[in-house]
Amino acid sequence: MGCIENGIAHDAGSFRPSPRAIRYLPSASLEGRTLWIGGAWSNAADGSSFVSICPSDGESLALISKAGPGDVDRAVRSAHAVAPAWAAIEETERGAILKRVADQLRAHVDQLSYLETLDSGRTITDTTNGVARAASMFEYYGGITDKLHGHIAPGTPGRTTLTEREPFGVMAAIAPWNYPLTNAVTKLAPILACGNTVVLKPAEQTPLVTLLFAQLMQKAGVPDGVVNIITGAGETGAELVRHPLVAKISFTGSTATGRLIASEAGKLLKGVVLELGGKSPMVVFDDADLDKASSAAVFSTFMNQGQTCTSCNRILVANSLKDQFTRLCEEKLSRLRVGDPFDKQTQIGVIVSAEQLQRIQRLTQGVHPRSVELADYRPQEGGYYFKPMIVDAFDPESAFAKEEIFGPVMAIRGFDTDEEAYELANDTDYGLASSVWTTSLGRSEVARRRIVSGVVWINCVHALPAGAPVAGQKASGLGSEYGREIAEQYMKIKTTVVMTDGWASPFDISRGAR
Repeated sequence: MGCIENGIAHDAGSFRPSPRAIRYLPSASLEGRTLWIGGAWSNAADGSSFVSICPSDGESLALISKAGPGDVDRAVRSAHAVAPAWAAIEETERGAILKRVADQLRAHVDQLSYLETLDSGRTITDTTNGVARAASMFEYYGGITDKLHGHIAPGTPGRTTLTEREPFGVMAAIAPWNYPLTNAVTKLAPILACGNTVVLKPAEQTPLVTLLFAQLMQKAGVPDGVVNIITGAGETGAELVRHPLVAKISFTGSTATGRLIASEAGKLLKGVVLELGGKSPMVVFDDADLDKASSAAVFSTFMNQGQTCTSCNRILVANSLKDQFTRLCEEKLSRLRVGDPFDKQTQIGVIVSAEQLQRIQRLTQGVHPRSVELADYRPQEGGYYFKPMIVDAFDPESAFAKEEIFGPVMAIRGFDTDEEAYELANDTDYGLASSVWTTSLGRSEVARRRIVSGVVWINCVHALPAGAPVAGQKASGLGSEYGREIAEQYMKIKTTVVMTDGWASPFDISRGAR
């Protein structure tokens, strides 16, 4: 059967994977068998497939199966069949398996980072660091498996009330394309720690690194069927959400898609955990360390080409410092290297897909960026590059100002008073992250309380250990990710009441009816 990607038709029978993809992909996946169900590779039942594209040069990398309803059903039933056995494994043994997954991640850092850079356009430095973070996540959740317990509730004499935490069973995990491995791991590690089984759907733009990871989990001792991976696009994810044996859904991605999933889950009375979009502010007060604040702004805005939901790219600066701050940002941006993501000297790589590049171009059309000479701008032919920009004059009611751009674009706006800064910071539908720069302890205390967001960084950005939860507010999500808190959301509570001295009916029936 033929397949289409980016408007180009391919003959699946004659397609040959790229030599670069062959380097580390499992052999079965080179033949288009990319559904990992019950510990084995398979094709889509109807033969449907699509092509994974390398964003740095447009090369066709590999043929990917497009899972249909029958494939989704097979994956869910595989997870359902082994759910009781996985839940029954002694907690410390389950934790030991997760820690062995962390070991596998560290042992294969070169292969994993290579595949993710090839498929996503993230720089090799970023993806290497991402593997280390993924390993730390599995290590953290491997250490809490025996600590997810209930409690004894206070009660009256002769009565004992206790609560227990139990796994849901089969969970669906739908991961985005911006951090393919770490976003998948952010879901898998706590889901497994809690004793659930899972069907994971990676983003259709970036499936490759997950294929290798599937085999590494098996090698670490994760039993077959506990983790199943299905590749496909939006309809594949919709089938997974609707499946009657899926008890709960964890999704990271756009707010628009999150709303659709929440609506469908609501009809089916299924729980959801949603980590959605952001339009995060950075507030730079007039007493801030401008050198550090400008460095943080450039890092947060342009890392991963701006394709980070917690990116603080909406910069609010005291007007008395705005010109100086803007010049510092321009100078620091000008020194960054933009180009080949496999070059270890590159700090800004490529946009993940042609579709995302077009979206960034649409949202920035008509704006007038500052003139910044990039000393090292080396886009590769055929790659989805977008030249980083700083904008300090724009219509605050425009789509540019209101919508999540998800690209390497910094928007700078001034304020005169602290109150105005808080109003501007909160003037968004989103509430995922924020950053505050000030040398005043009192001002930082007021700011963290006034700004509506799931995480507030004071004089830093993107400092987030595995044990720290992030709960998106407003249109940025439902529930939280990371930390012990997410583990508690992946388990259901059961209460048991025991009468230790017998039970007597409140109705006196000993006298019988009159």
